[in-house]
Amino acid sequence: MKKLALYSKIIDLKNQGFSRRSIATKLSISRNTVKAYLDRDENEMSEWLASTRSRKKALDDYQETILDWLRKNPDMSAAQIGDWLEERHYGSFAESTVRRYVSDLRKKYKLDKHSKRRQYEAVPELPMGLQGQVDFGQTWQTTTSGSRIKLYFYAFVLAHSRYKYVEWQQTPFTTADLIRCLQHTFKFLGGKPKQIVYDQDRIIVVSENNGEIIFTRAFQAFHQAEKFEVIECRGFDPESKGKIENVVKFVKNSFARGRIFRDLSTWNLESMAWLKRRGNGKQHNGTKQIPAVVFQKEQSYLQPIAQYQPVTKQVIKRTIRKDNTIMYQSNRYSVPFGSYDVHGRKVILQIQKQQLRIIDQETGEILATHQVSHAKGRLIQRSNDRRNRQIGIPELKAQVVQMFSQVKAAKQFVQQIHEKYPRYIRDQMQVILRLQSLYSKKELDKSLQFCLDNQLVSASEFKTTLATLPGYEAHLERLQAEAIELPVSQATKEKLKSIQPEVRPLATYTQILKGAHYGTN
Repeated sequence: MKKLALYSKIIDLKNQGFSRRSIATKLSISRNTVKAYLDRDENEMSEWLASTRSRKKALDDYQETILDWLRKNPDMSAAQIGDWLEERHYGSFAESTVRRYVSDLRKKYKLDKHSKRRQYEAVPELPMGLQGQVDFGQTWQTTTSGSRIKLYFYAFVLAHSRYKYVEWQQTPFTTADLIRCLQHTFKFLGGKPKQIVYDQDRIIVVSENNGEIIFTRAFQAFHQAEKFEVIECRGFDPESKGKIENVVKFVKNSFARGRIFRDLSTWNLESMAWLKRRGNGKQHNGTKQIPAVVFQKEQSYLQPIAQYQPVTKQVIKRTIRKDNTIMYQSNRYSVPFGSYDVHGRKVILQIQKQQLRIIDQETGEILATHQVSHAKGRLIQRSNDRRNRQIGIPELKAQVVQMFSQVKAAKQFVQQIHEKYPRYIRDQMQVILRLQSLYSKKELDKSLQFCLDNQLVSASEFKTTLATLPGYEAHLERLQAEAIELPVSQATKEKLKSIQPEVRPLATYTQILKGAHYGTN
């Protein structure tokens, strides 16, 4: 009821001789409210109403930020906005507060939310430890350079507690990927459910022979070792795995939508932090319980994990050579110019259907894809991997300067590099230009200033500085603190124990302090 209309009704009833108690009963309001209204005359009431209309709301300080999110992502939910506010340390707000505020903004600025509606049928709740559901999803994300990248994710949910696990990669899932993700899931849960529901997917099923499911050889071996029941969900019966469909939608809408992609390792860290904070840490709309709390009870109902060791193909690893190529079967395959790193950049080779994919071992970035050559001693090179000689050096230098906000400082840095490496200035500029797609202008500016302040004059030193920005390290440290560590096999742990860092004599560091340089161009 509007305040002014309520005030009129209270005054009218008072004039009719009703007591405060009777007025409160008739209007279904408290006696304190009746007293507060009757204690004001008409002028005081008008002033008070005007003050309530102009009262500042808790989220007003972030209104422009929220409006920017809604304009860029019209179908963004209030729950995701609340999560983004919390993730960016703006504060933790009640979901109802965020929901009302977002609803008011949509009405005021006519920001319609376009969403598709689908009808569902309620299904009974399943007992603890009985069932887990698996599905896959895809999203398109904007990178820090403004380009678009397609990501693939695996999602798992325990049907009773709604406890979730999510893992991302940059390539379509294979049977080996699924087995790895299931193993990570079981480690994450500390056990496994009796049943797993999945779609009839080619990475799991070879064919269906008169109702009998024939699994792929790799999945069959894993299935027999772990001894869980596999339940197939058919296309016309989506309700049998409705919970995981909701999780896939939840991951897309609450985590991925509008989020900027930097690299795969950071993305997975952010995903695990989101799971802990939101996916498993907030009350579920259906059960009205927090999945992480319910899971503490359900965990004791899970089955023990078998020590399954999959028979995997040997991983092919290479180090990028100085000429920005890798060797495979006596041929050289190119990677983008500037990929070489003086410290030895490691890559993994993946061969599928006569295609060679070169993947950065640390970030998971696909550097290049080539057709496998059956000849020997050849250079297989893509045209866009070659050094660009069509653009003149002055134009290259101008393009580098345009990467930065501080034009004067950028010109100084470029000139210093030109004076130090006159024969290699084209290569130096092209290495820096390639970094533009990987970092924001703010990060590029920070690295530029650091290099100028510390007399670091080369493209490789500029690149190294970018990779060790304090802000980026702090960001990763915070995500690692929030995230739950992915499981590591015992074999890997044993291998890590044997690694010993290189120990230099103390005299080396004494020389550095005196001005000597090590490992620079």
